This record gives sequence, structure tokens and C-alpha cells, in this order.
Amino acid sequence: MTTPQGWVGPAAIVAGVLLLIVALFRRSRATLAKKRRATHPGGADWW
Repeated sequence: MTTPQGWVGPAAIVAGVLLLIVALFRRSRATLAKKRRATHPGGADWW
């Protein structure tokens, strides 16, 4: 049996990676929405 502290490190790493991926994904979607809004004024309503 592993101690409760044995999964804290890996869980923190996984959580950090997931947060980084989500942040990058949201930022990329925001930039795409801005570009789409610049080219198509009505296209931003879909996002």
C-alpha cells in the first residue's frame, strides 16, 4: 500500500498539465473567435 502522499505529486503534475492545456485551448479559441469576428461580423455568435 502506498501512503496518501504518494499520489499527491503525480496528481499535482497531471492537474497542472490539464490546466495548461485548457488555458491554451481557451486562448486559441478566443483568438480564432477574434479573427472570425474580424472577417465575418456575424460569425462570432456561433462561439
